[in-house]
Amino acid sequence: MWAERADDDIFEALLRRTITETVLAGLDHESPGATDLITRLRHYAWRASQEQLSPQTLQVIASARRLLGDRPGARLDA
Repeated sequence: MWAERADDDIFEALLRRTITETVLAGLDHESPGATDLITRLRHYAWRASQEQLSPQTLQVIASARRLLGDRPGARLDA
């Protein structure tokens, strides 16, 4: 049980770091792919909720979406 939780913690830490680094790099370089990234983040938010990931992970995803200019409550297919 502890090993499984530790694996989840490592996965979520890596996921949060990857999302943060990707969004910051996109902001620094004014990436034209921001719309694609927002779409992916919407899917990540949905999946993270389904998988009951930690509140910290959900917050990182929500913050990344806001930084990229996504609207609160936007649909996955919007």
